[in-house]
Amino acid sequence: MTHRDRYAQLVREIEAHNYRYYVLDDASISDAEFDAKMRQLRELEQADPSLITPNSPTQRVGSTPRTGTTRVRHEVRMFSLDNAYSADDVGEFLRRVHSGLPGESVVRLSIEPKLDGGSLEVIYENGELTSASTRGDGEVGEDVTENVRTIRSVPLRIPHTGKITLRGEVLLRRADLETLNEMRIREGDEPFANPRNAAAGSLRMLDAREVSRRRLRIMFYQLVEGATLHDSHSASLKWMAEQGLPTHRLERIVENGDAVAVMAAITDLDHARHSYPYETDGAVIKVDRYKQQELLGFTSKFPRWAVAYKFAAERAKTRLTDIQIQVGRTGALTPVAILEPVELAGTVVSRASLHNSDIVASLDVRIGDIVAIEKAGEIIPQVVAVDVDARTGREKPFKMPDACPECGGPVTTKLRDAERPDLGNEATARCINRSCPAQIKAQIHYFSRRFAMDISDLGLVLVDQLVESKLVRDVADLYTLTRDQIASLERMGEKSAQNVIDAIAKSRSRSLGRLICGLGIPQIGQVAAKQLAEAAETLDKLVTWQESETREQVGGIFGFGPKMVDSVAQFLGDPTHHELLKKLAKLSVSTPEPRAEVATTGPLSGMSVCVTGVLSKKREDVHAEIRAAGGLVHESVKKGTTLLVAGEKTGKTKLDQAAKFGARVIDEKELEKLLSGENS
Repeated sequence: MTHRDRYAQLVREIEAHNYRYYVLDDASISDAEFDAKMRQLRELEQADPSLITPNSPTQRVGSTPRTGTTRVRHEVRMFSLDNAYSADDVGEFLRRVHSGLPGESVVRLSIEPKLDGGSLEVIYENGELTSASTRGDGEVGEDVTENVRTIRSVPLRIPHTGKITLRGEVLLRRADLETLNEMRIREGDEPFANPRNAAAGSLRMLDAREVSRRRLRIMFYQLVEGATLHDSHSASLKWMAEQGLPTHRLERIVENGDAVAVMAAITDLDHARHSYPYETDGAVIKVDRYKQQELLGFTSKFPRWAVAYKFAAERAKTRLTDIQIQVGRTGALTPVAILEPVELAGTVVSRASLHNSDIVASLDVRIGDIVAIEKAGEIIPQVVAVDVDARTGREKPFKMPDACPECGGPVTTKLRDAERPDLGNEATARCINRSCPAQIKAQIHYFSRRFAMDISDLGLVLVDQLVESKLVRDVADLYTLTRDQIASLERMGEKSAQNVIDAIAKSRSRSLGRLICGLGIPQIGQVAAKQLAEAAETLDKLVTWQESETREQVGGIFGFGPKMVDSVAQFLGDPTHHELLKKLAKLSVSTPEPRAEVATTGPLSGMSVCVTGVLSKKREDVHAEIRAAGGLVHESVKKGTTLLVAGEKTGKTKLDQAAKFGARVIDEKELEKLLSGENS
């Protein structure tokens, strides 16, 4: 056998083992045997580099990280699905389907799990994977081809030689999330909250080498060109599996479109979903025959031939064994329920939020109670009810502490200006000791987050060590650390210490707006922080502002109401914060804020716009587009707001404020039309 023949055989064997392990969950050889085959393949490539092709198993991970993102326009729009929450909703969907089809059409339906990850499009041409992109806004996504090539469940080649476009979901299995989080904790990083966030965030990373460590999986659920190859969606799913593509293989076919049979199939999926190794949050009902899909068509937002049934929020009962207090960056004391571990929505829960003392009082929750916990679409479970009939009389009422559990400092529920003028007179339980280690840790963590100073190597474990060793007493002390000081800490070698020093040094060049955002001034988010920085221009000037000048300067910023002006004035007037700002200025932290110029004319001239929710682009990019079109950007909806751009997961409060002040609510697509000059 020649080297070339041996090489081709090894490639086939490795691809087959990848398929069995990552798609069928049926490993046929050990990890050591697989690694040995990969070593043999590399040795053959080193001896004869002409053997190497872009689709070689050794070429899944590139050597150079991307320097930025590239936008990709989908040839066929990626629609989202309308939602159903009850049997009545499903019945209404089926009624619309039947009424939209001619005569006595027999409707066959496919019922499938609604996968809980990040949406993705992958294109194969002449059997080779050529491109992959995120959903984005449905029409334009982000190129993630190199990252998708690292995912071993995705074949780099398939038998089909034409062009096909696949839609799927990038996933992270529960067990793989646990492994990934253990690794992140060891490296001093914050663990991911859930598989969905970890998968979607990992897919968009710039460094494909890091993506390859995340154990991502993809499951394809749609063949865009299906109608040109098959007569039904279910036939396309079967064909995709035959091509070696990963699919869920869990569809249920309902032949007569009967609502009872459909709900029975949904119930089957609901009961079975905790046995799946990945998260699902509902079931998708699709009209199976492509000709019927074509007749039904689309609305402006959704296909008329499919709907997503969302499973009801899950509850579990368990005993509340304790209530502990968590201290935040402003000293706020948050009660947290400690629970006897119980399985909920496929994960074991041992802690749940109680939010504040008012919630504890309204539930009358006591230590020792049997409580109901719930999580509806979010990973953080919460206590929602108490089983008072299960009480034995030994339960203990809970009282908020008079002293901080972290530092022993005094706690007050009505702050006086003299104690904490920076926080005004909020009526909430707070530790007023500024040297409280828990507050300092939380402040540093917030300061280092991506939207603020973006100090990537400053993980939670390292922050704990820096504060407990008294090397850092406030955020300014980060900029006086030395490599030797960090290297002396547990589990920190010289190389890791140097990485931290480099990350801190890099953050010095962040803009003043990001610095202000990282300081966590109450009422001041990312947009307001940028506006405040534009007014001050530099940190040196901000430090010199006296109270009257502060109120005059801040009061003139568009969108700043009295509460925001008071908050900034109180923060800057607080002696402790004033000294912190002086320290940061002396250490040359931050650069002057580039002023966001608003065009004097444009399609949004005279309009004030608030942007909220999850968008397909970075928020700052959307803001820049609005300003370039003549619009003003501000952070909250208030009197005078013209437009509220509502992305996914927009909160009810913003929508209520829009209704109150008469702001027009539009989605991202409508904003794009306005920006282009269309009067829609």
